[in-house]
Order: sequence, then C-alpha cells, then structure tokens
Amino acid sequence: MSMVSALKWFHNWVGFFISITMLIVLTTGVYLGSVDLLKRTDNKGQAFVPLTLEQKADTVSRLFERYPSMSTIRFPTEHTPYIQASTRGKAIALDNQLNELSSSSSFDLPFYETAFWLHRNFLIDNGGKYINAWASLAGGIVTLIGIYLWWRVRKGFRLKQSLPKNTRSSSLLKSHIQLGLFISVPLFILCVSGFLITYNSLWTGALKPKAALEQVAYPVSQANDWLSQLTSAQQIWPEAELISVSKPRSTPNKGPQPDSDTPQQLIYSIQFDQHQGVWLREADRISINYQQGTIESVLKHSDRSFAGKVASFVRPLHDGLNMPASYVMLITLVSLIGTLILSFSVVTFSRRTFSRKKAS
Repeated sequence: MSMVSALKWFHNWVGFFISITMLIVLTTGVYLGSVDLLKRTDNKGQAFVPLTLEQKADTVSRLFERYPSMSTIRFPTEHTPYIQASTRGKAIALDNQLNELSSSSSFDLPFYETAFWLHRNFLIDNGGKYINAWASLAGGIVTLIGIYLWWRVRKGFRLKQSLPKNTRSSSLLKSHIQLGLFISVPLFILCVSGFLITYNSLWTGALKPKAALEQVAYPVSQANDWLSQLTSAQQIWPEAELISVSKPRSTPNKGPQPDSDTPQQLIYSIQFDQHQGVWLREADRISINYQQGTIESVLKHSDRSFAGKVASFVRPLHDGLNMPASYVMLITLVSLIGTLILSFSVVTFSRRTFSRKKAS
C-alpha cells in the first residue's frame, strides 16, 4: 500500500468511526455558540458610561459583599455596557447605580445543560471526557490529511461545487471536499484545543508567572482598601483599561487545616486591557494581596514566553472566552459547516462501502 493510499484509508475509515462523536460535538457547539452570541447582543438597555476609579473601587467592595458567591466583577465596556457579577455558569447584570437589571444562569436555558455535557463528555462523565479528547485529536489529524489529499488534486477545485446540487454521492463528496477546505484551519484549531482543554496539565504551567531574578519594588497599598489597591494597580499601567477584578473561587473544605486560626490569604486578580492589538481581552493582570495591600505579581501578555502566549489562547480559541463576538460567530459557523460536511461524508462512505458489500 502506497503512502497516499494509506492516508486515504485513514481519512476515510477513522473519519467514519469518529463521525458520530464529531457530529455530537459540532451540533451542540452550534447551539452553545448561538446562545453565547445572543447573550452578547443584549446590552440590557444600557449605554456605555465609563466608571471612575473611585466608582470601580466602590463597585467591587459593595458587590463582593452583596454577592459572596460571585467570583468576578466586570466593569462596563463598549462591548458590554453594564456591570456584571459572575461565577461559573451564573451572571448578574447591574447598571452604574448598582440596580439589578437581570439574573441569569446558563443551565436555566432549555436544553443548555444537556447540550453542554453532551459537548463535553457525551453524558458519561470522565470516561466520555477522554473519549471526546482523543476523538477530537483524531479529528484534527483527519483534517490535516484531508488538506494534503486536496493539495494533490487542487487543480480540480471548483467554487460552485461547494453546495451539493443533488443527493448523489458524487455531488455530496465534492461539497465535502470544497467546504472542508474552507473550514480546515479553524476546524483543526477547535479539535486540538478541545483535546488540550481535557489534558490541561500539558499547557497550564506555561501560564504561571516565572519568578523574577530581581525583586521589583511595587507600590504598597492600604490593607483591605479597594480604592488604594486599585489606584496602585492603575499606576503601574496608567494607559491600560481596568476591566475586572476576580477573587479565588472557594473550594470545598476537605477537613480541618493545621493552621485553622490563620486566615486564608485572598489574592485577587485585577485584569486590564493593555494591548489593543491582542485579540484576547483581559490578557494583562496584576495579582494583589487584599489583606496586606501588597502586589504579588505583574504580568503583561507581551511579557509572556512564546509558550505562555500560545497557552493563553487554548481555551479562548475553543469557546470564545474573552474573545470578540466576531470570533464566536466564526467558530459557530465552522461548527455548522462541519456538521454538514460530516453528514455528507457519512452518507457517501456508507453508500460506497456497505452497498458494495451487499452487491457482492
């Protein structure tokens, strides 16, 4: 068997066997992306009015006290012109006077919880998560092989063949090839990033700030004082926009701690938009010890190593977190087209393979 024949066999057979998992992932991805887009188009009837530093400090103090279960407070931006208190799967929107506008939970939406867990682990817990990861990686390899196989016959490219004229296998196959070419790169990125989200230990280490060789003297703020601490953080990057403040999520108590009388240190993360050219928002952050008023770390996206910059985009590239709405629209469209071309390939492969066996 020649290399080309082997690659065709791999593309056809492996692609066929992972098509069921990929169809589930892509169809649920269309739903999840559509929900995200609808949320982003809702401005809650608010017009963007920037907050002063004093207002941001007062907002953080009052909302963390009012909503202790919320982990992040976001300030109004041109993209979301309202204040938001959020935690995993839940969000509360408020106006600049801290009047509550809406309270929502993603899992309250029809079919959302089922779609989310189908997308994540096929509703079979950890085992499904790993099946999903390896199927996604195989899907990425199949996509690369498809690009190579198309390159060998690229002179046959016809734009008009992108949409099938009828349900004949030849027409569906041509559409599969043409549409697959258009979405090959973003589909490959979605497949690989999905695999890496499951095996996050492969890349999360690159996100941790490296210990500085020399100590930098950062300004010391007043302990337990949000205005003083946000002012100190803003002084480090005076031209940056302070976007949000996050606190560490609470974890279940696993038993008595040896130093139970010592209060846990609260290290808050203050996120900025320092680099306008970075597609990833909130990419620059300062960590500060709230009880002591000391800055623990300062890290810009541009100061990360190459591995750290790539790692910063693993999850955003997959689900659009902190990315523009245009990117969410792109990956939702890719998922929709991917659903179509996989359906075409399943039909044509089944016809050609199993019809021949019946005929013989």
